[in-house]
Amino acid sequence: MNENLPDDTGIQTLPELLAHALAMETEAAERYGELADQMETHRKTAVAAIFRRLEKAEKKHLDELTEMCKDVKLPHYAPWDFKWSTSESPEAIDIGRVNYQLSVREAILLAFEHERRAADFYAGIADSAEAADVRTLARQFADEEHEHMGWLETYLAQCGPDDSKVVEDPDPPLGQE
Repeated sequence: MNENLPDDTGIQTLPELLAHALAMETEAAERYGELADQMETHRKTAVAAIFRRLEKAEKKHLDELTEMCKDVKLPHYAPWDFKWSTSESPEAIDIGRVNYQLSVREAILLAFEHERRAADFYAGIADSAEAADVRTLARQFADEEHEHMGWLETYLAQCGPDDSKVVEDPDPPLGQE
């Protein structure tokens, strides 16, 4: 069973899949952009670069999806009606798990976890959908997420000992926006 799909529902039509994919890619692009901006503010350029690359990839997916959807009547979902098991899409990194002291290694692992969740979400749809076009497109989307996981694995393999270090801040901020 896919942890990102509730037990009692499934995505069975192309418009449902596209609506979920649009929401997921939009959230992911926005979140990766926010995280890149945040890391740049704190001069964590290596971490920012990872998030920025993922933001660009998600924006590319979003452009492709927007083109795919131009002649499709998509269902409207309230934020709480999407068929993922958390309040945000599987690919959107929980902002509460990120802080300005994030090491390169931690950033890679966090992004990898969410790219895996997105791939699992799409794979779950591909495994459970009855319509061949839904299965095919969901597998394509899962493959794209696996591609991102491959980039992150490459980054992880290139990490050195300094990429795991977290530098203690003797005067941490009280809050961060």
